[in-house]
Amino acid sequence: MENNDTEYIEGSGDDFLKYLFSSSPREQNSVKIELDIPNGIKLGLHIFQELLMIFTMGLKYLYSDKEVLNIATISPEDVEKLNKHFQSFGHTLLVERFSVSDYLSNMKLPNYFKDKHLINDETLLRDIYYETSIPCSSGKTFGVNDFIYRITFDFLK
Repeated sequence: MENNDTEYIEGSGDDFLKYLFSSSPREQNSVKIELDIPNGIKLGLHIFQELLMIFTMGLKYLYSDKEVLNIATISPEDVEKLNKHFQSFGHTLLVERFSVSDYLSNMKLPNYFKDKHLINDETLLRDIYYETSIPCSSGKTFGVNDFIYRITFDFLK
């Protein structure tokens, strides 16, 4: 809730990322973000895309090595720290890692991020996700020992 102690910061997305990630995570719901009005896409997808951008840029800000980032190098503690940052502005973050065999029994359909036309006004933020696969080996083909990562967001309850 806004009060006399409310701090307003204007600036670019980079300014916001620096403000958010340059200190320890703040209290839950203590940071208010304002997103631009979506232009031609559903509101839920717009929110998801903005959160995914904040997640990606936060990972780069906190954990990249010369602008190179491999999500496979991020520890559960790193994800929890990012989640606390997300909670500061009223959202939760979930990053799940699956082996290929585990993924087959944890498939989530539909994939709204790929099939955006399926999103409607009743689609929940937590139902939209992004998946990426990271080969463990140095080869370019995806194998049995590799991992799939699923990233989802939700509103903090």
